[in-house]
Amino acid sequence: MKLTQRSKSILGLIGITIGAIIAAYGVQGFIVPSGLGGGGVGGIALLLYYTFKLPIGLMTFLLNIPLLVLGWREVNKQFVFKTIWGLVIFSTSLDLFKGVQPVALNDIFLGALYGGVISGISSSLVFHFGGSLGGTDIVSKVIQRKYGVPMGTSALAINGVIIMISWAILGSKATLYTLVTLFVYGRVLDLIQSGVPSKAITIISDQSEVLVDRIMIDLGRGATFLHGRGAYSNEPKNVIICVVSLPEIGRLKQAVREVDPLAFMIVQNAGEVLGRGFVTNE
Repeated sequence: MKLTQRSKSILGLIGITIGAIIAAYGVQGFIVPSGLGGGGVGGIALLLYYTFKLPIGLMTFLLNIPLLVLGWREVNKQFVFKTIWGLVIFSTSLDLFKGVQPVALNDIFLGALYGGVISGISSSLVFHFGGSLGGTDIVSKVIQRKYGVPMGTSALAINGVIIMISWAILGSKATLYTLVTLFVYGRVLDLIQSGVPSKAITIISDQSEVLVDRIMIDLGRGATFLHGRGAYSNEPKNVIICVVSLPEIGRLKQAVREVDPLAFMIVQNAGEVLGRGFVTNE
């Protein structure tokens, strides 16, 4: 059943709402009880809470206003609207969840770990539906749009100044564990945004036709021939290019060994794959 544009918009707002609530729960449930900081606007709001007891949610919203102006100028208006929606839900939920602690954490590392995982998952859910939770997310979106830098990577890079301030206020231990939170957040975000981990395979073999048949039959994957020429032999060769998921790489190696043990194979990480059988951009 094909959804109408109105239904897609409503579904998107629901997804952003769920993501924003989960993100707020992760902050109040794991990061705050552990005394950890954060990056970007959220990190500043946490520092203001620890220092002056100012409401985290309210300060998060107020500090995001200049960035929303940036988003309005640099990113499409629909994204900014969804960001405002997510930010309102996120900021409100942050103050509503104050004092909530799902488990008694006696280990700051667990707080950093789970805080980063929950933040990464919730932000990915919000991004999936075309919004963000403001702050560094807006800046990262602008950088991704202009330069193609992964959002998790740019978010980690631009948080350096906030971390230095956190070091002075929270101390070295809390700040170092905050870095763990940010690293986990960035990795989870990049992983989910890129989809299932995949491998790009380049194979040079005298049995290229047979190998492609094995790839299509055994793995159900397509492949492409590139025409090459051996530098030493000066003979024409077919270069096989294909992409497989991580669990399939073992079966592919086995097929290559069986067909041509002398084949030259390069295995590379594919950061993002769009198309049939992988992540789609619809």
